[in-house]
Amino acid sequence: MVDDDLPEAARHLTASSVLQCLTMLADEAVNLNLPRTLLALRKAIRACQAEQARPMPVPRPRRNLVLH
Repeated sequence: MVDDDLPEAARHLTASSVLQCLTMLADEAVNLNLPRTLLALRKAIRACQAEQARPMPVPRPRRNLVLH
């Protein structure tokens, strides 16, 4: 998911913060012996990492901002 309103650096910091939070939650799930929660968090972490590894698409101009 890409937010067009945020600059590249802000998007990267936001994604990094989300991954850090998910990792901390996964550590807590291990400490609390919550295997299903840990599995779900690991899947979410992998999905976020895959999303972050994808190249950023070239932003298209918004239709309402294009002058004809």
